Amino acid sequence: MDTLDVIGVGIGPFNLSLAALIEPTPLRALFLEKRGAFCWHPGLALPNSRLQVSPFKDCVTLVDPTSPYSFLNYLAVNGRLYNFVNKRNASTSRREFTDYYRWVARQLGTLRFHEEVLDVAAFRDAYRVSTGTTTYLARAVVIAVGVEPKIPRCAKPLICDTVYHAADYLDRGSPRSDEHVLVVGGGQSGAEIVEHMLNRPDTTRITWITARSNLFAMDDTSFVNEAYIPGYSRRFHALPLARRRAIIAREKLTSDGISAELCNRLYDMLYERDVEGAPSESFHLLCNVTLKHIRHLNKRWQVELNGLTRQQHRRIVVDRIVLATGFQPRTPLFLRSLLGSAHMENNLPVLGADYAVSFTQKMPGPVYLQNQSRLQHGLQSVNLSLVAYRNSLIINSLLGQPFYLDRSEHSLDGYESPDPAELDAVSEATTSAEHMSAIT
Repeated sequence: MDTLDVIGVGIGPFNLSLAALIEPTPLRALFLEKRGAFCWHPGLALPNSRLQVSPFKDCVTLVDPTSPYSFLNYLAVNGRLYNFVNKRNASTSRREFTDYYRWVARQLGTLRFHEEVLDVAAFRDAYRVSTGTTTYLARAVVIAVGVEPKIPRCAKPLICDTVYHAADYLDRGSPRSDEHVLVVGGGQSGAEIVEHMLNRPDTTRITWITARSNLFAMDDTSFVNEAYIPGYSRRFHALPLARRRAIIAREKLTSDGISAELCNRLYDMLYERDVEGAPSESFHLLCNVTLKHIRHLNKRWQVELNGLTRQQHRRIVVDRIVLATGFQPRTPLFLRSLLGSAHMENNLPVLGADYAVSFTQKMPGPVYLQNQSRLQHGLQSVNLSLVAYRNSLIINSLLGQPFYLDRSEHSLDGYESPDPAELDAVSEATTSAEHMSAIT
């Protein structure tokens, strides 16, 4: 059996980028996906959903702007380049970016759909990758199996047509005009779903709850975005885990907030509803509130809500519950087995700067993890910001030499040259300040 240089498990945005960047290299690669075609959270492809990052953070541009797989080339090929430039902003819709991804996927001959990977195991001097139909050998594997919905414990046994995660929103059909809908979660997905329901002519009664103290906008200002460049990522990776964890918590809203445009749009919509005399009970926003318990009640749902600040509890009866509660990394059984001999740090696999797993024993070759290193490499590892840069590191690591040169621009904040001594001093000062803040 012929041994490939690398096999990618999963074909989402991350491994699609890797496949596009690998094409001009001498590496022999294959990418396997259980689904029948490329898709990217289809249940959330709402007409009003927007990409929260620059479309230049596509599969290839920030590493190879001349690549034929760039978003700009996609626009040119589809005759929309001038129209895109003439728009009032440089953003794009989630639907258009999904179409861009599919356009890239159609051109790559290394992608195999309808091939679910069931096992990845060391076999002599290679990895044996087994699917439902065949077996492949490769000297390295890149795991990008994506994420799965994060479901509150009280809702897990109740998932059905009227209790479901936001990822299935478009698949469950629109709520009826006489329904009372509970939306759980104050992030971008929850906000887009609420806007989508508010835009319907047959208004639905909505209760929207969030554990946060307000609907916070994502911090997308220019200096904050310096945290999503290669130099910052290298600096972050060099820190001890405890300090990385504190930074993730402190900088969460640089990645996990609602776009400011959508926040303002929602506020305007609610204001106009008030002007028009919409019933006050038709929309409620409850902050500092969590979901505590759900039970059946005459074909509806009785929901217990827990107040985080006043320790007040309330019960509401709703017809439908949409859980906009985020996602978490998916860890299939074969990945758990493969990571059985990995160096671990607080139950997390230790990853190198090139995203390769560090093992306690000799392995046939490297194993790289995509979308599994939020605490190891930072918030950028779970969004699209540095996907091309990350894959350039993986390709250079596979080749053992720099095929893609690091031409990342210098940082206005100096993140391109981390100084370990400086990092220690800054981190100790930050930790001390946070400790004093907690005490006072």
